[in-house]
Amino acid sequence: MELLLLELLYYLSSTYSPSPIPQSLLSLLLYRYGTSTHGLFKKLGIPGPKPVPFFGTVLGYRKGVWDFDKKCFKKYGNMWGFYDGRQPVLAVTDPDMIKTVLVKECYSVFTNRRSVGPAGFMRSAVTLSEDENWKRIRTLLSPTFTSGKLKEVRK
Repeated sequence: MELLLLELLYYLSSTYSPSPIPQSLLSLLLYRYGTSTHGLFKKLGIPGPKPVPFFGTVLGYRKGVWDFDKKCFKKYGNMWGFYDGRQPVLAVTDPDMIKTVLVKECYSVFTNRRSVGPAGFMRSAVTLSEDENWKRIRTLLSPTFTSGKLKEVRK
């Protein structure tokens, strides 16, 4: 569908027409494409900053990701939705909810994270790994962080 839309946009932009109708149609299609995913969190009732077409909420990162997350946490609480461009991202800071989603309920569903960060061997970090590699690393690490072993470290 996206390929068909992009081909249509290319065709409309490459043909010259003195009529404003194709340009208006092109503008409307571009706007719809840039905002097509931006209603997801509103539809689900999840609060979050208002996205900008094509950029999402990335412009909020100007002062840094840490400041953006702190402001969102203060304004929206333990859960909010934001957009990296057109990609919806759900931020959760409640430890119990994180445990429920990532460990108890949806262990096999949420194996992938956003693809950002370093390249090379650092991509094998548990926070950046995906699919089977993530499952393998998590299986190796899980016995290391049992509650009994963590209590021993704290003493």
